[in-house]
Amino acid sequence: MSTTSGALGPSSCALGPHATGTQNARHLCKASLTSATIYYPTSDGMELLPSIVIVGGQGCGEQAMAAWGPFYASHGIVAMTVGTPAPWKDPPGARCRALLDASLALQSEHERAGSVLQGRLDVSRRAVQGFSLGGGGAQLAAMSDQTLKCAIALCPHDGIEWWPTPQTLSFPVEPSSSVPVLIICGNRDTLANSQKQAWTHYRKMGATKLIFEVTGGDHFVANGPAGGTESEAFGDEIQSALAGCNSMISGACAILCCPHALRCGGPCPYGTLNRPGGHATDHAPRGAIGGVALAWLQLFLQGDENARSQLAIRPGIASGFESSGVAVPLAMDR
Repeated sequence: MSTTSGALGPSSCALGPHATGTQNARHLCKASLTSATIYYPTSDGMELLPSIVIVGGQGCGEQAMAAWGPFYASHGIVAMTVGTPAPWKDPPGARCRALLDASLALQSEHERAGSVLQGRLDVSRRAVQGFSLGGGGAQLAAMSDQTLKCAIALCPHDGIEWWPTPQTLSFPVEPSSSVPVLIICGNRDTLANSQKQAWTHYRKMGATKLIFEVTGGDHFVANGPAGGTESEAFGDEIQSALAGCNSMISGACAILCCPHALRCGGPCPYGTLNRPGGHATDHAPRGAIGGVALAWLQLFLQGDENARSQLAIRPGIASGFESSGVAVPLAMDR
């Protein structure tokens, strides 16, 4: 199902009406996650707040996804970014575990004395989001925990070429997930080719789903609500060189079919992709990335049916846009 309009225009990823705050959440970390940051709305008098937990992909430090935090928080959604123990080596299965562990840990802030979120969380409304291998992890989480309201996978990768099957993203012959999944990808992604990865995932998925492919988008196109870039992700020259070395080491191990590829202790922990990009702003050319993601959460996480019609509109920057189960009911058309 697909229509065309400019309604998701260039200003669609503007910050919302709420001021936001940030809190280090290292106290919530456990074996599956080593760092965490909470972004939350500071406005008084709000209803109980839904939440989303976000994890990056291969080589990503926690801050690589940081642009999403204040964007969601400004629209009334508590967001927590998390880092995993071995960014270059953690497969989708490990990132799935990090998302689920972090989501449940975040809910404890509702009861914790002195927490900025004490008495403020709706513990029944939870979502997950992941990038690249984390996008594979987010889809695994959607199939593993049916209490989630929805999931978002950004430029997802299943990890099958590198890890044993139990740690990768795969779909059952009879799809069982009822958790709605949004996929955002780029048609020029050379690291997770959208036809081999995102579109394949979409077609195998049995749940309510939507895929939004961005024209000219590379692997980092959805690192922030305004659209990220490779240069933003790799950062300064030193960090870029370290990250590049780690990428080559990991790739060489995989090409040589080493049984321990991406699981040994080789890559340098300082060479991570840890710079956020694509911060929310008015009139961003690729702002529909944030607009579609937010509308997905508004509909399935916040329960706002008014967002459904927005998800029926094909953004002008889309090279592909398709959905199933998201169509506007006839009763709403009248």
